[in-house]
Amino acid sequence: MKRKHVVSLLWLAPVGQSDVHGWYTDKTDPVLHYKCCGNEDCHPIDPDDVRPARDGGYFVKQPQPFYRNDPPTGEWYIPKDRVQTAPDDRYHICEPLVPTNRVGRLKRRWTCFFAPMGTSSATRTEHAQEG
Repeated sequence: MKRKHVVSLLWLAPVGQSDVHGWYTDKTDPVLHYKCCGNEDCHPIDPDDVRPARDGGYFVKQPQPFYRNDPPTGEWYIPKDRVQTAPDDRYHICEPLVPTNRVGRLKRRWTCFFAPMGTSSATRTEHAQEG
């Protein structure tokens, strides 16, 4: 009997998560028009890893290197015209793994960034595009 409940719960878990973060799927970068990718590459990030830039963009702490022996990472700069409004009160980033110039090596590269409404230049940019 216990095993049935565990299997049932495990079957439901992925469905709930995809409903929560499914909004990433149809998003694209507002400037380059790249697809943000989806649930595997996009996720919320800690607000302590984000700091505003003077020009309305953001600096975002890069994730840990993908390979153990790679050098430490720094920050990504997100220009204000590429900041989009998040549907909640959190910061989100899409950062798929991409090939490098070293054969067989991958690294993360950001493709889309979302900031909470009212904290970002996204609000101003989106309103300017509507008018």
